[in-house]
Amino acid sequence: MDAKLQTLIDNFTYTEDLGFGKTMAPVMMEMLFENGKWSSAQMIPYGPLQIDPAAKVLHYAQEIFEGMKAYKNENGEVTLFRPDMNAKRFNLSAKRMAMPEVEEQEFLNCCLVLTKALAKHVPSGKGQSLYLRPFMIATEPTLGVKASSTYAFYVIACLVESYFPRPSVRVYVEEKDCRAAPGGVGSAKTGANYGASLMAYQKTQKEGFDQTLWLDAINKRYVEELSGMNFFAIIGDELVTPSLNDTILAGITRDSILKMANEFGFKPVERRIDINELVKQVESGECSEAFACGTASVIAPIENLGYQNRIYPLAKKEDLNSLLIKERLLELQRNQGPDPYQWVVKVN
Repeated sequence: MDAKLQTLIDNFTYTEDLGFGKTMAPVMMEMLFENGKWSSAQMIPYGPLQIDPAAKVLHYAQEIFEGMKAYKNENGEVTLFRPDMNAKRFNLSAKRMAMPEVEEQEFLNCCLVLTKALAKHVPSGKGQSLYLRPFMIATEPTLGVKASSTYAFYVIACLVESYFPRPSVRVYVEEKDCRAAPGGVGSAKTGANYGASLMAYQKTQKEGFDQTLWLDAINKRYVEELSGMNFFAIIGDELVTPSLNDTILAGITRDSILKMANEFGFKPVERRIDINELVKQVESGECSEAFACGTASVIAPIENLGYQNRIYPLAKKEDLNSLLIKERLLELQRNQGPDPYQWVVKVN
């Protein structure tokens, strides 16, 4: 490694208050696309990007990203969790946004090289990890409405702690606005989906809730996902989540939970969830738990649902199944238990 980069890494200092997305690592990975091909990946110092004011990313939102974590266990092992799934999803997003794909092994190598370089800084405390953010932006400096001919791919990283300050979240069901519509870009991990959620999030906070739960754009009836997480409900002996379509992001944590459901005696079910039926099941106790899941939060139990000017409380017992599933996920992610799924990739 370049001596200057190694010095940046060795001199990297930070406070105990890591927050989420604010304690940035001092180095990052870069690849550039032009003339129909990608350059070799290189590690460079973390810092502001030099970008033309006419770059298409700034005007036509041609950009995609991923989110993944590196974990360190008590033995000092650093691991990535199912990074191949991030690589595949990244390219699905690229295809939807008319952007060039990144060869999966090249994507993984960038993440592995950066994680290995930062291995000694990966935090090992409860709820802590190294968060990786691979992303691609369109850089061609022309204002014609068409796909860019040049792109830049980066992987940045930050030291993080728990995403939510509270152990459970209060969820507000959005009845008017929509995050994504059929035929749109809702299944791609692109900033447009998140930007579309921000106005509703302001209303969610004003109403005293933590997260927004979206309904389908056409009927305003079927549960889809939260602004940055997938949704699960435990209904009887079923672990239920909305079926994937082109308005729901295929979460890697979501997929992992479905594959692990049998470990906890639940039947994994993917189907449409009618919000009116769901709140009745919450009232009757048939729906005993609901939770949000994603890379950033892992699993966050839902404390209550706010819908049509009513609050529907969910169980607050200590032995929540969602927390048991979370502990098992963390055990896998940190390589501290059996991994029959072969999901863990060791870094060092």
